[in-house]
Amino acid sequence: MERHGRRARRTRFIRVALVLAATVAGTGLVGFGGLAAWQGYTENAGNSVAAGTVTHSNAVGSATCTSVNTVAQLNQTGNVCAAIINVTGVDPASPATLATGGVKITSTGTLKSTFTMQMPAVPSGNLCADLTLGVVDSSSVTYYPTTVLTSQMGSANLNDSAGASPWPGTAPGPAGSDTYTFTITKGTNFNADASDAGQSCGFAILFTQVAD
Repeated sequence: MERHGRRARRTRFIRVALVLAATVAGTGLVGFGGLAAWQGYTENAGNSVAAGTVTHSNAVGSATCTSVNTVAQLNQTGNVCAAIINVTGVDPASPATLATGGVKITSTGTLKSTFTMQMPAVPSGNLCADLTLGVVDSSSVTYYPTTVLTSQMGSANLNDSAGASPWPGTAPGPAGSDTYTFTITKGTNFNADASDAGQSCGFAILFTQVAD
């Protein structure tokens, strides 16, 4: 009987120990798993980073095109920039100034930027040797002095119409802008060079805008 009583007490002891161990383990899981009430939270949501824009418009008369991100995208359908100079039928009787044309560049982005102007390639055509080109802005600042159209004109740094470089963006102040007037005149041999009849001269002007 005594042995039986000892085994019963031992069995009860083991059961109690197991229950206590399970209870302690369960309490630990509850405390770790989120049912405990002693917690606090704050959250700062909605954090973001946004880039500013670098864009400009190019207006010749009533025709306007807008800037693109790569040279490969230039003059795509629906966004073709107009020619600044487009004159035909010139001859020895034409006045010394054969043509003028203006292009207005306006920074429409939000970031300050620097503008340059250049010919991306050498002018082409037999008439070029007997023509000269000069470029001034709305403040009569000369960006290309009158030069024979036989060589590629290099990159010229541009100031906006207020004389500021870099140009301001649209925020927080007004956009920078300036108008550039291109003047084509006869070269010294134009009237005497009979080989100019039927010839032409073509060139492109590239405006480049870079964020500061």
